[in-house]
Amino acid sequence: MTPGGEAAGKLIYEVLRLHGRLIAAGDALMADLGLSSARWQVLGTVAASGRPLTVPDLSRILGQSRQSLQRLVNEMVGDGLLRFTDNPGHRRSPFVEPTEAGRLLHVEVEARRIPWTEGIASRLGDVDTLAAVRTLARLRAVLERG
Repeated sequence: MTPGGEAAGKLIYEVLRLHGRLIAAGDALMADLGLSSARWQVLGTVAASGRPLTVPDLSRILGQSRQSLQRLVNEMVGDGLLRFTDNPGHRRSPFVEPTEAGRLLHVEVEARRIPWTEGIASRLGDVDTLAAVRTLARLRAVLERG
């Protein structure tokens, strides 16, 4: 194996291990608000998007199957956190947007997420976080292209 291939393999392994830790930490951070990491991710993406999103849009953004996101969005609509609105460009793919309750919950989520993120940043020390972001974004782009 080349040094580059070995390094890429180690990066992928660390990302997989990190993913599990992030899910567990997110679940714990938001548990008393009734949000799993998956629900938190959907609510945050919809609330912060700045544009109308469909379930297929969420699927592309989050890199998850449309079917699993449809199930999750349907549950969140049932819980009054999200709602469907008409999509003039596609009748069978409505837009998903937060309800007032969803927006208020997102404000609470952000009030927790920001200090949590700042705490992590302070513990990372002098690590070049932006270089890591660029590397992970490039890895994602490579995988998205197939």
